Amino acid sequence: MIAKMTSARRNTSGLFLKLACQNILRRPTRTLLLILAVALATGAVFAAVIVGRGVEASIDRSFAQMGADLVVVPADALVNITSALLTVQPTESTIDLALLDRIAQISGVEKVAAQSIYRIPMMVHMPEHRANLVAFDPKSDFTVLPWLKEKLPRQMRQGDLIYGARLGQGQALGEELEPCDQAAIVFGKLGRSGVGPLDDSIFATNETAQYLAQGKIRGLSAIPSFDPKRCSAILVRLSVGTTPEQVKFAISQLSGVKVITGTTIVTSTRQTTSALLAAMLGMASLVLLGSAIVIALLFSAIISERKREVGLLSAIGSRRSNIVSMLLAESCFTTGMGGLCGIALGTALLLVFQRSLVYYLETLHIEFSWSSPVEILIVALLCMLLTIICGLLGAIVPALKVTASEPYALIQLEGG
Repeated sequence: MIAKMTSARRNTSGLFLKLACQNILRRPTRTLLLILAVALATGAVFAAVIVGRGVEASIDRSFAQMGADLVVVPADALVNITSALLTVQPTESTIDLALLDRIAQISGVEKVAAQSIYRIPMMVHMPEHRANLVAFDPKSDFTVLPWLKEKLPRQMRQGDLIYGARLGQGQALGEELEPCDQAAIVFGKLGRSGVGPLDDSIFATNETAQYLAQGKIRGLSAIPSFDPKRCSAILVRLSVGTTPEQVKFAISQLSGVKVITGTTIVTSTRQTTSALLAAMLGMASLVLLGSAIVIALLFSAIISERKREVGLLSAIGSRRSNIVSMLLAESCFTTGMGGLCGIALGTALLLVFQRSLVYYLETLHIEFSWSSPVEILIVALLCMLLTIICGLLGAIVPALKVTASEPYALIQLEGG
């Protein structure tokens, strides 16, 4: 008995789904116009999200290459302001690494990164041949890795070195070296920045620096000044709306340090552009909300004009749940087709964008950071899902409202 009831319900559900498909094809002009409206909204949102993410990534990369807003160095250190924005400069003075956490807690500080610089021997039998090694933490770094132009196809590990643009001209990726009498590998190379200390130095993680310090040259430590509890400088990036003077005053209260301020126009440009990008994303969200409201209104109007049909189905004994399911299925089919066409339309818009504006930017040597294929696919699926949800939300309220009325009232109202 239960099996028969289950089979009957399945047959009824299949019948109403078939009826939903027939209703969609009953008015092909209106259906096509509705699919076109949904496709335009979905395509515009899909293309805007992908381009927006690319613009955001490109801006973040460009701003990261501008370096720090402030640099905290030992009080007796001599620093060139222009170079200090990207990396620490040669100095024998150090500061306590514990200041890193204290500076990070100051209001208006967005990021902090510590760097240490050492003079290391590059060849065992030629200890006088030395180079600057800058040790940094990859997790907190925001001035070195953004300049990474080429690297091995794997993550950094102990013994990996990154060469500055000028110093690494004669080095090949994967080349084996023995600085400090320890095995090391050229992991990557930085792009040319025009800043001497960045272009003429070797960069490594703190873990690699400690590993190189264990090497012995003539029985002594290859890096005698290595101290994991101290650093050469702390680079500081400010949050949006914070001026360098505000944070500089707070840091100056710490003993044994002084603060070097970068070019204020770089800081103001980065903060202003970040605020504009946030405003653009807010505008895109409002456009998306408006599109969802329009789609909901369209389905509400379509269901409202079919009150007689709903009344007739109720009058012949159709369940309310089946009628609601039929109306919701129609909205899912229509918005699903519209969303699929919208993704195709958005893809075409992205191709046009790539062949026009992105190509022009490449001629100016300006890199545009596209999202990965997996991220683009995820955004496409989310846009499809969001479109279908908008159709369901637009149809469910009027569907429940219409099916709650008496059949004769719906038939008379439509006839009148």
